[in-house]
Amino acid sequence: MQQKMPYCRMQNDYISARINIMTQPDAFSANWPVIGHNWAIDQLRRALQFERIRHAYLITGTASIGKTTLAWALATALNCQGETPPCGQCRSCKLMAAGSHSDVVMVEAEQVGGTLKIEQVRDLQYGLALRPYEGRFKVAILRRFHEANHAAQNALLKTLEEPSSQVVLILTAEHGDLLLPTIVSRCQVLNLRPLGLEETETALRNYWTVEPEQATLLARLSGGRIGWAIRSITDTTELDLRHESVNALEQAITGTRYERFQLAEDLAKDKPTLLTVLDIWQTYWRDVLLATTGSQAALVNIDHESAILQIASVIVPEDAQRALEATRRAVTQLGQNANTRLCIEVLLLDYPFVKPFQ
Repeated sequence: MQQKMPYCRMQNDYISARINIMTQPDAFSANWPVIGHNWAIDQLRRALQFERIRHAYLITGTASIGKTTLAWALATALNCQGETPPCGQCRSCKLMAAGSHSDVVMVEAEQVGGTLKIEQVRDLQYGLALRPYEGRFKVAILRRFHEANHAAQNALLKTLEEPSSQVVLILTAEHGDLLLPTIVSRCQVLNLRPLGLEETETALRNYWTVEPEQATLLARLSGGRIGWAIRSITDTTELDLRHESVNALEQAITGTRYERFQLAEDLAKDKPTLLTVLDIWQTYWRDVLLATTGSQAALVNIDHESAILQIASVIVPEDAQRALEATRRAVTQLGQNANTRLCIEVLLLDYPFVKPFQ
């Protein structure tokens, strides 16, 4: 008796998001439950229509831009039994929405930033060797495959070099150059780009009922990463960190040297979080630089516009540019294992001193 292909774990919130989208197929391009990336959807839709399906796809792009969502939609379409896949109504589509399709598997590192190991690839290959249980294809989504170690990538080459007509591999990665060239050359590459500000904002308002002001803020902060914006609606962890980071920066800008040294001491205690804080500070100094040149319409941190404009009114563009470059330099130095506290102390002393806001 043929065994069912094991279905790898999926986060409940991810499955819920897919179900939520699948109930509104008319809102998206060609029934695909994906926000934006219409050019990629058109390519895949034509491939399905004319039965020119590749045995392997590589979807690249920055984190939370929609790579897994597109991979999930493609996997759904491949086994859809309706006339215009993915229909969202047939048994196969409903199994996908429930995260329980026996012919679809997702493989990923156990945690973000972890390592996808060769044992996981070998287990996958065993399952792919079996015939599809109830669908047309066995589909494997290898999520964040840039986290696969060298041995795991080499192991996957065997499947890519000897493809089965009943198997489709869908890899996602932040950059193709993080994978072996021999893997990339055997895949059709779809490089996703960030969504536009208006497209992101409209989606948040229309399909996630986000209030206009919050939708505008999330769209700007996301940088076109729709997944980040959607996640931040219910999980405010990153927004809370951003709020604390921006407040700390504004206090440092208007604070004394002693207060800056105290902040450096506090930040140095948590290096992983520190790198995120510095990324946030870069967006802030970019906003200040824009404001010094009268380009505040393009600000990202619009909820801090008043403070940004006050800072911009008392410094020159060169000050903001130096602060931005100093922050970038600190990120580089920390990546080279520089002394964390000393690095942040030097950085904070490089920032301009501004009188407290009125």
